[in-house]
Amino acid sequence: MSTPAGRAAVVTGAGRGIGAAIARALADAGLSVVLAARTRDQIERQAAELLAMGLQARAVVCDVTSEASVEALSRQAAELGPVAVLVNNAGAAGSMPLTRTTLEDWNRLMAVNAGGAFLCTRAFLPGMLERQWGRVVNVASTAGLSGGKYLAAYSAAKHALVGLTRSVAAEVAGTGVTVNAVCPGFVDTEMTAETVARIVAQTGRTREEALAAALASAGQTRLISAEEVAAAVVSLAAVAATHPPNGETVVLDGRASMSGRFAIINPEELGAPRGWANGTLAQAGGRMLFIAGQTARDGSGQVSSADFVSQFDRALGNVLAV
Repeated sequence: MSTPAGRAAVVTGAGRGIGAAIARALADAGLSVVLAARTRDQIERQAAELLAMGLQARAVVCDVTSEASVEALSRQAAELGPVAVLVNNAGAAGSMPLTRTTLEDWNRLMAVNAGGAFLCTRAFLPGMLERQWGRVVNVASTAGLSGGKYLAAYSAAKHALVGLTRSVAAEVAGTGVTVNAVCPGFVDTEMTAETVARIVAQTGRTREEALAAALASAGQTRLISAEEVAAAVVSLAAVAATHPPNGETVVLDGRASMSGRFAIINPEELGAPRGWANGTLAQAGGRMLFIAGQTARDGSGQVSSADFVSQFDRALGNVLAV
């Protein structure tokens, strides 16, 4: 991973699921990681596991909806070193018809999903700008790019997070700081399991039927793994290109997807040599190619193994070879 030496990363919502996977991936990449969340026992357990592996980690209790709590997080994180990477992962989910959505429901989802990212980015951005290097990665959702039935509040909050990403990216363009977002669909986490359980309780469907319905609603054929999301985040945090991506959204939905200049590609499924690296970004033909390890197209349709090797070997040269 290419980041300035001796720097720290902050991951919010790091007590479980996607956040825990991201924290581990960043620690594996050599960063000192601050795991932040409201639930003390969860983040302390995750931090202890990283420390036992010889990695640098610290657990900090933080409520991202509280300005004072975020300011305290900023002070404690600085003790591990200058914060080079901020991952705004803390989030809350909820599904309900609009007519049954209370103002409290709306405000809660907005405060956690969008407000938390705003407060954390505002707290850590000045230091990044001063050092002329930083990576902010917001964990949004495919719901932040399109609407969904019974997801008015949640989808609006994630749309707000995508809008925040693009607006701050415009502010910091050319400074050495980048702001991007990953937009996963349904991920194999406790939060998704809780969503499926609610569908079961409300509809009487079996778990398998409820999961299939949830995936179908998002156009997915399978659950995304937390490790896939973590790989995308680490890639965005580590890009050292002359013109790194800024203001982009990377869609992770288990399918071939295009978002802006990004193509999501799976070399292994295409039969490419295993020496091609997963979880990396490279520039080719004016687009950023994300090697996710799970998708099978380049945004324009299925390609054969031979076509893949010839087409992308010419485009990328040795950039992706390991």
